[in-house]
Amino acid sequence: MEAQHEMTPASSRMRARHFPPFLGSGLLSGLLYASGFLAVAFLIPIQYIFSREGKKEGFFSLLTSIVVIGVGNAFRLSSYGVLQASVLAETLLPPAVFLLAICILNCIALKTWIKMTLTTIALSIAFGFILEASIGTKEVQSSIAAMISQLLASAGGTKGVTELDVSAIEQRYVSPAVSVIMNGFGAAIWLILAGSWWLGTRLNSMRIQISDHGQEAPSSFYNVPSWLLWPSIASWGLLLAVLYGKLSGLIAMLAWNLSLTAAAWYAIQGVSFISHFLTSKGLRRLIGLTLVMLVTLMLLDTKVGLAIAILLPVLGVSEVWLQYRIRKGA
Repeated sequence: MEAQHEMTPASSRMRARHFPPFLGSGLLSGLLYASGFLAVAFLIPIQYIFSREGKKEGFFSLLTSIVVIGVGNAFRLSSYGVLQASVLAETLLPPAVFLLAICILNCIALKTWIKMTLTTIALSIAFGFILEASIGTKEVQSSIAAMISQLLASAGGTKGVTELDVSAIEQRYVSPAVSVIMNGFGAAIWLILAGSWWLGTRLNSMRIQISDHGQEAPSSFYNVPSWLLWPSIASWGLLLAVLYGKLSGLIAMLAWNLSLTAAAWYAIQGVSFISHFLTSKGLRRLIGLTLVMLVTLMLLDTKVGLAIAILLPVLGVSEVWLQYRIRKGA
């Protein structure tokens, strides 16, 4: 009996040690997506498992996340009284596409930037059709405007909503918001994919560094490959042609998405240089404060935000020729 009593804790530790890692990461991923506000981070646990455990565990983690998201969506649709197989499948399509993309990034043997660029293009095409069919039509935008009008009326803001009110809401608020989404979803997709891949891989590298004190710290250097410079410049030239020619439609959506995506990755390179500069001056602790200050300035003042949004990509692009970090011994 004593021997059995002594072996029980050890057995418990063994069972805990062999608890499948994909279950925890998949559950966390599904809960992050279900939270709404934190949904943009739901790929990070999946990428962490891919980086830590390999393709098999990563794939199982992906499937677990889909199941958790599906269960959460089913409960939500049931509470609204619209639980149908077709509707549930539609709600699962966006997260499933993103999870498939992160799986492809970890399973295809290509350079990271090539994989990231091709995957972003594929996802942007897919979401372009989805968004155009959902919020891109005039009928859907009118329906959204009508819903907003009803909410305002029920809140006591207006007494009796006329057809003119609905039309004004559609023109002033709904259409501009849809335009912003349609012009910027490519950059958003790239930021979610690249950010999730980098953070998940970085977390695993930090775990290895903590467990192995003899290993060097993982490098945080960020550099856009040189072959992306001219396509980026071409996308900005296309955007100028769209703006000066007052073009609209597919060509305008393409120009905005390409140019904003290119601006996003060069803006991150600009932030990376600022981080390196502060580190080289012994001011590493100011990096977080500087980033918070930049984001705050962008949110508080439109003109300042626009200036920062322009200067960061310019700083990133200029490093292609000037090589700031190499000159400073980086």
